[in-house]
Amino acid sequence: MEETEAQLFARLREENPEFQRLVEKHREFDQKISELDRIYYLTSEQERRRKELQKVKLTIKDQMHTIMRQYRRNHTPVTSQK
Repeated sequence: MEETEAQLFARLREENPEFQRLVEKHREFDQKISELDRIYYLTSEQERRRKELQKVKLTIKDQMHTIMRQYRRNHTPVTSQK
């Protein structure tokens, strides 16, 4: 039976150092964005910084999904054909 996304995420977070690093970086960028979101009115510099942080956070998320896809591809059970 194939793992759910949440199960695979938890497994990789425990077993894969690169995935762990990406999860931590994603969390850090999420916190930075949240800090800016608490400001009622952002200056143009703050708005630019927020967009930059969002782009980096999305790139990190894409890298995490790539690792998950690679794991699934390399660890898919082979079914016997009769």
